Amino acid sequence: MITFDDAAGTYRMRAFNDGRWLETAVRLLDDGKSLSWGFSLGTISTKSILHINEKGEWTEHTEVTVGDKPPQTLIKLTVRPASHK
Repeated sequence: MITFDDAAGTYRMRAFNDGRWLETAVRLLDDGKSLSWGFSLGTISTKSILHINEKGEWTEHTEVTVGDKPPQTLIKLTVRPASHK
């Protein structure tokens, strides 16, 4: 669930999984077709970029960083619109 705080002018996202939830900031990117979000938990952090590409496909690329190790790809996916018959 993404909400907008009028007073602060910021977006927030709350995600739910298996009875737990997480709340984090969401940032719209300058291209008008992308947003980023991430979170940290101890020495683990994530960064996700979600984007609508020129084909109208929804793409997501998420990296995870553990400690001082370099970021590694966690998720890389593309969601295509269903074809109409």
